Amino acid sequence: MKTSLIITWIFIFYLSLGMEGQAQSITLTFSGIKDGQTVMLDRIEIQNLDKGCDTTLYYPAASLALQPLGIGDLTSDPAGFTVFQNVPNPAVALTTIRVYQPVTGQVSVVVTEMTGQQVASFSGELHPGYHLFEFTPGNSEAYIFSAYSSGIAESIKIVSGSHRGSQPCILSYTGIASGDETLKSAFPADGFTFSLGDHLRYTGHYNTFTSVIEDAPQSNMSYTFDFSATGTPCPGIPSVTYGGQVYHTVLIGTQCWFKENLNIGTWINSNKEQTNNEIIEKYCYNNDTTICNTYGGLYQWDEMMQYINTAGAKGICPIGWHIPTDAEWTTLTTYLGGELVAGGKMKETGTAHWYSPNTGATNSSGFTALPGGVCYLTGNFNGLETNAIFWSSSQSVANYAWYRLLYNANENVSRDEYHNPNGISCRCLQD
Repeated sequence: MKTSLIITWIFIFYLSLGMEGQAQSITLTFSGIKDGQTVMLDRIEIQNLDKGCDTTLYYPAASLALQPLGIGDLTSDPAGFTVFQNVPNPAVALTTIRVYQPVTGQVSVVVTEMTGQQVASFSGELHPGYHLFEFTPGNSEAYIFSAYSSGIAESIKIVSGSHRGSQPCILSYTGIASGDETLKSAFPADGFTFSLGDHLRYTGHYNTFTSVIEDAPQSNMSYTFDFSATGTPCPGIPSVTYGGQVYHTVLIGTQCWFKENLNIGTWINSNKEQTNNEIIEKYCYNNDTTICNTYGGLYQWDEMMQYINTAGAKGICPIGWHIPTDAEWTTLTTYLGGELVAGGKMKETGTAHWYSPNTGATNSSGFTALPGGVCYLTGNFNGLETNAIFWSSSQSVANYAWYRLLYNANENVSRDEYHNPNGISCRCLQD
């Protein structure tokens, strides 16, 4: 039996900052609470979202020390044209982006908002080496920095930590970097790497409960996983493994729901229609399959229903589960206090997956709604991190079906009808 002892998990990164030759360390401290009581964490999964590596701390192991190494200590430069993640990220007022150019050649840089609108650009011939760009964000939440050279394209996402009203974005080329200016990184024996400015995702596990925190640490930080708002797993069915993925369950009233957006099927490009070919097909936002791993797939109504028009059909859900009807969605929102407040009780808290301000989000129901956006019939995408849109299995009129929408700027749940060929998210409800 686990007790209510205060257990502190310390994850130590030694990061060389090149300051007067002394290495500094960042200490990340983890703890867990549930219903106001301190709980012992079973494990902590740490993912570096920028470098694509991960590591796990298992109880009773409580710390991980990483030996600092700088780029100057590496045996070789990158193999080709490379854009490194900006530092700091999120960008508060000014952030620096490093670009490695292996040969003399023309380099073009375009900075766009997430909507695709261009806000800054650069074009010029750069000689071999590491080159520095400085970017000052404007009023948007995030930007895409894209660089092109000799037919190679590289891009990074820049998150803005402060908004400057109507001030314009500013992109400046500041020259080639000397060896002393190279960014410092840590390279532990297990392959987990970290550089200042990297986005880390921490997933804490306690019994059948999970809690997720994301941050880009720049100094010592303490994190507390709160399992109080994650809901109660369905009796006897804490999770379901389907298509190689684990879906957790949550009991809300008398209904048993998946806590994650469904992510089943084979990805196809958004310029193709999902068809009745005995293969479950899905879209991934911006045709990036990694986004499906977090926000789930996007499905046209007919594909989701597996070409059956019966409300409550199993569709693409596993055996024993089905696509919720319009009436079953109403049962959920009514139980949570009605459409004017239910959205806040359903949305995942914080801004790790929701754009600020994520109004009213408490996730007190444990539904943990994530905003996967929409794939339009045209093949274009919209609404990632702002709109969580879920199909029902009930048609309104021919070629239209009822859906529910949760939005980052309010705590409502909106009910409306949507054109079936649009691709949106799906949740499964137990029979």
